[in-house]
Amino acid sequence: MRKLIVVASVAASLLLGCDQKSTEKRKTLSEALVAKSLSNMVPVQGGEFLMGDFGPLVGEKLPFSINQDDKVLHKVVLSDFSISKYKVTNDDYNKYLQITGVKKPPINILLKDYPSLQKSDYSVGITWQQAKDYCQWLGKESGKKFDLPTEAQWEYAARSRGQYIPFATNNGEFLPGKNIPSQDELSEYTDGAGIPIYPVGKYPPNPWVCMIWDLVAQNGPMTGMRQIITLILR
Repeated sequence: MRKLIVVASVAASLLLGCDQKSTEKRKTLSEALVAKSLSNMVPVQGGEFLMGDFGPLVGEKLPFSINQDDKVLHKVVLSDFSISKYKVTNDDYNKYLQITGVKKPPINILLKDYPSLQKSDYSVGITWQQAKDYCQWLGKESGKKFDLPTEAQWEYAARSRGQYIPFATNNGEFLPGKNIPSQDELSEYTDGAGIPIYPVGKYPPNPWVCMIWDLVAQNGPMTGMRQIITLILR
């Protein structure tokens, strides 16, 4: 009986030690991920701009979009906010899953066929709710107000504070192979899939933030009267 008690005590001590090491590792990963996320934030000065298809106001005076559901031009006022200059990567999201114990989403069939899309420095593919949960976790861990960008914030940042810029690149022009990936580059990045997913930070940013083709908050206010840190997720 005495031997049994000793063995049980040793086993319990080993388990406790493993739990402590696991907790410390998660804490270290969490601190590093939060610090990285905060360092990637770019401050954007708020202001007033015309949101929507501004094609009729420039160049040939024709709409840029043929989509019937695009909003007509309307005035929007935003307060100051910060937005991530990079999309959240597979590595970032996998660390979040490891830290929180959140169940990893099922692998999309597309990822099975094109394994390069799972590389650590590629933008992660998740649902809107998963993206929202990630932002809320960052907010809780950092003590800051994190959220997905509203549609207004997204467009304002992509257009370098609401300027009449058709392409969210470093010079407002569409130059495949220079400031956006060419079709051949996309094919190389994605095992032939040719879809616009590639390593973050690969091309120069616009004057305020990197190119933004991402999820936006569906219920966010069109006029922001608060300071908030928004996060880019794909």
